[in-house]
Amino acid sequence: MAAVAMPVHGHWAWDARGDGRAVRVSTHPESGLLNVSLWREDTCVGTARLRPDEAAGMIAGLTDGLAALAARPRVVGPDAATLADLEHRLLELEQRPTAWQRMTSAVTAWAVRKAVRGRA
Repeated sequence: MAAVAMPVHGHWAWDARGDGRAVRVSTHPESGLLNVSLWREDTCVGTARLRPDEAAGMIAGLTDGLAALAARPRVVGPDAATLADLEHRLLELEQRPTAWQRMTSAVTAWAVRKAVRGRA
Protein backbone atom coordinates (compact mmCIF):
# COMPACT_ATOMS: atom_id res chain seq x y z
CA MET A 1 0.00 0.00 0.00
CA ALA A 2 1.44 3.34 -1.04
CA ALA A 3 1.39 6.34 1.25
CA VAL A 4 -0.25 9.40 -0.22
CA ALA A 5 1.00 12.83 0.76
CA MET A 6 -1.60 14.83 2.65
CA PRO A 7 -2.69 18.05 0.96
CA VAL A 8 -1.44 21.17 2.67
CA HIS A 9 -4.88 22.81 2.69
CA GLY A 10 -7.69 21.16 4.58
CA HIS A 11 -10.29 21.85 7.22
CA TRP A 12 -10.80 19.87 10.41
CA ALA A 13 -13.97 19.45 12.47
CA TRP A 14 -13.57 17.76 15.85
CA ASP A 15 -16.21 15.36 17.12
CA ALA A 16 -18.10 16.54 20.22
CA ARG A 17 -17.56 13.12 21.81
CA GLY A 18 -13.80 13.64 21.91
CA ASP A 19 -11.48 10.60 21.88
CA GLY A 20 -9.50 12.13 19.00
CA ARG A 21 -12.36 11.74 16.54
CA ALA A 22 -12.39 14.20 13.67
CA VAL A 23 -13.50 14.81 10.10
CA ARG A 24 -11.13 16.38 7.61
CA VAL A 25 -12.14 17.93 4.31
CA SER A 26 -9.49 18.52 1.67
CA THR A 27 -9.60 19.43 -2.00
CA HIS A 28 -7.70 17.64 -4.74
CA PRO A 29 -7.64 19.99 -7.75
CA GLU A 30 -5.53 17.54 -9.76
CA SER A 31 -8.38 15.03 -9.72
CA GLY A 32 -11.27 17.48 -9.38
CA LEU A 33 -12.47 15.80 -6.19
CA LEU A 34 -13.13 16.71 -2.60
CA ASN A 35 -11.97 14.24 0.04
CA VAL A 36 -13.82 13.74 3.34
CA SER A 37 -11.87 11.61 5.78
CA LEU A 38 -12.69 10.21 9.22
CA TRP A 39 -9.92 10.20 11.80
CA ARG A 40 -9.21 8.59 15.15
CA GLU A 41 -6.25 10.28 16.78
CA ASP A 42 -3.60 10.32 14.04
CA THR A 43 -5.06 7.48 11.96
CA CYS A 44 -7.37 7.88 8.97
CA VAL A 45 -10.09 5.25 9.36
CA GLY A 46 -12.18 6.04 6.29
CA THR A 47 -12.54 8.33 3.30
CA ALA A 48 -15.06 9.41 0.71
CA ARG A 49 -14.02 11.16 -2.49
CA LEU A 50 -16.78 13.39 -3.82
CA ARG A 51 -17.34 15.11 -7.13
CA PRO A 52 -18.25 18.81 -6.83
CA ASP A 53 -21.97 18.08 -7.42
CA GLU A 54 -21.94 15.39 -4.72
CA ALA A 55 -20.16 17.75 -2.31
CA ALA A 56 -22.78 20.42 -3.08
CA GLY A 57 -25.52 17.92 -2.20
CA MET A 58 -23.78 17.13 1.09
CA ILE A 59 -23.45 20.86 1.85
CA ALA A 60 -27.16 21.32 1.13
CA GLY A 61 -27.89 18.55 3.64
CA LEU A 62 -25.65 20.19 6.23
CA THR A 63 -27.33 23.55 5.61
CA ASP A 64 -30.80 22.05 6.01
CA GLY A 65 -29.72 20.34 9.22
CA LEU A 66 -28.27 23.56 10.64
CA ALA A 67 -31.44 25.46 9.75
CA ALA A 68 -33.55 22.85 11.54
CA LEU A 69 -31.33 23.07 14.63
CA ALA A 70 -31.49 26.87 14.63
CA ALA A 71 -35.28 26.84 14.30
CA ARG A 72 -35.73 24.48 17.22
CA PRO A 73 -32.75 24.57 19.57
CA ARG A 74 -32.81 21.79 22.11
CA VAL A 75 -30.57 19.46 24.00
CA VAL A 76 -30.26 16.00 22.53
CA GLY A 77 -29.24 13.14 24.74
CA PRO A 78 -30.28 11.10 27.73
CA ASP A 79 -30.58 14.20 29.94
CA ALA A 80 -32.81 16.13 27.51
CA ALA A 81 -36.06 15.15 29.27
CA THR A 82 -34.62 16.00 32.68
CA LEU A 83 -33.37 19.36 31.43
CA ALA A 84 -36.72 20.16 29.79
CA ASP A 85 -38.51 19.30 33.06
CA LEU A 86 -36.16 21.51 35.08
CA GLU A 87 -36.60 24.39 32.63
CA HIS A 88 -40.40 24.06 32.88
CA ARG A 89 -40.27 24.04 36.70
CA LEU A 90 -37.96 27.06 36.70
CA LEU A 91 -40.33 28.95 34.40
CA GLU A 92 -43.23 28.22 36.77
CA LEU A 93 -41.20 29.48 39.73
CA GLU A 94 -40.17 32.63 37.88
CA GLN A 95 -43.81 33.41 37.07
CA ARG A 96 -44.94 33.12 40.71
CA PRO A 97 -44.84 36.36 42.67
CA THR A 98 -42.20 36.36 45.39
CA ALA A 99 -42.99 37.04 49.03
CA TRP A 100 -41.66 40.58 48.59
CA GLN A 101 -43.85 41.17 45.56
CA ARG A 102 -46.92 39.89 47.41
CA MET A 103 -46.11 42.00 50.47
CA THR A 104 -45.46 45.11 48.34
CA SER A 105 -48.79 44.63 46.56
CA ALA A 106 -50.62 44.20 49.86
CA VAL A 107 -49.01 47.29 51.42
CA THR A 108 -49.70 49.34 48.28
CA ALA A 109 -53.34 48.24 48.26
CA TRP A 110 -53.68 49.07 51.97
CA ALA A 111 -52.13 52.53 51.43
CA VAL A 112 -54.46 53.24 48.51
CA ARG A 113 -57.52 52.19 50.52
CA LYS A 114 -56.45 54.35 53.46
CA ALA A 115 -55.83 57.35 51.20
CA VAL A 116 -59.24 56.94 49.58
CA ARG A 117 -60.96 56.70 52.99
CA GLY A 118 -59.08 59.78 54.20
CA ARG A 119 -60.44 61.86 51.31
CA ALA A 120 -64.02 60.83 51.89
